[in-house]
Amino acid sequence: MRTVVFAAALAALHGCAHVAADHPAAPQPAPAPPVDIATAQPERLDFSATLADGEAVTIDNPYGDVRLRFGGFAHALEIHAVLQQPANATPIAVQPDEASGRYRFAPRLPAGAIAAEGQRLDVVAFIPLGHAVAVRTEQGLIESHGVRGDIDLESVSGDIAIRGTQGRVQAQTGIGAIEASFNAAPKASRQRLATSTGNIVLAIDDRLDAALELSTSGVFATEFSLDVERLANQEPNKRARTVIGDDDAHITVESRRGEIRLLRRSAFTPLGGKSADQEYEDNDSD
Repeated sequence: MRTVVFAAALAALHGCAHVAADHPAAPQPAPAPPVDIATAQPERLDFSATLADGEAVTIDNPYGDVRLRFGGFAHALEIHAVLQQPANATPIAVQPDEASGRYRFAPRLPAGAIAAEGQRLDVVAFIPLGHAVAVRTEQGLIESHGVRGDIDLESVSGDIAIRGTQGRVQAQTGIGAIEASFNAAPKASRQRLATSTGNIVLAIDDRLDAALELSTSGVFATEFSLDVERLANQEPNKRARTVIGDDDAHITVESRRGEIRLLRRSAFTPLGGKSADQEYEDNDSD
């Protein structure tokens, strides 16, 4: 608005310079008042389901953030959402369903409708032990803390944060960043972190027991020894490999142009207490 007003003022001054003294400039109309976007009070929505043994979960939310937490040892899934819908906005339909052995939470506007300014839906899901979960967002953050199952996370441009996962990890975003902290990799697993231009930070320790392959046209920053190979006339233009602990699994970390940081995570155990990792894993509600 400030740029538009300034440009309009310059245009008015330029016009005045060419108006004869006996033809004063016509008065300019007053600017229109700003549009007031009336926003409804946030509405909390709660859903729960008892999953079948091994039933997977999909959360596809193009309207906000998704946070995953460990949901306990039964098969009880809980989803808590906060919906914000401005007055006169087309409502987002929020109705989970189950099909083909998968629980699906996929809020949607009607076909052809677009989200209004200020309209969003943020989700927290408590995922029970042993149930795989897939999450999709547009620009929203995806955050996974302490989930005890396989996770598949993908965002068009949102950031992704992963911590304390006991399962296979697949994570991909575009310009968003990925920050992950890995425990020991599941044996024979193949895991992947990928961006197009966003930075990737992976924190590990010597208990990882996996071979890593890193590739980017950006910068490698690491506290580990890497074997780096230049890839002429390619993008990414270099690839690095290393093995941390035993070679029992494989982890790919790739970005076309983002920086990749492979950091050493300290396993600190206080006197008479649990390690930081164990303390975290035992806290189901974190």
